[in-house]
Amino acid sequence: MEYAKIQVLLPPDLDRELRRYFYRVAKEAVDQVRIETSLSKEVFRLGEACKYLSCSRSTLKKFIREKGLKVSIIGDCQFIRKEELARFIKEYEV
Repeated sequence: MEYAKIQVLLPPDLDRELRRYFYRVAKEAVDQVRIETSLSKEVFRLGEACKYLSCSRSTLKKFIREKGLKVSIIGDCQFIRKEELARFIKEYEV
């Protein structure tokens, strides 16, 4: 099956705006898939844990240093179990 091709010339401003729009829509979709994928994980790297908790890396490091959030260290990598994050959050429920 052969398809007809249509070519449309757009003013430069509209072309840029459409490109930005489609880039943003694609980026949001990819970000959502990343979030949904990380929700099913049992172990997070620090950056993933930050996204899971919706906090900054400095806040997460403060939780580790000052509040006793447990981290597993293997070589240069640090990991936090999902169940540890749940325990930690529950500990600070009010």
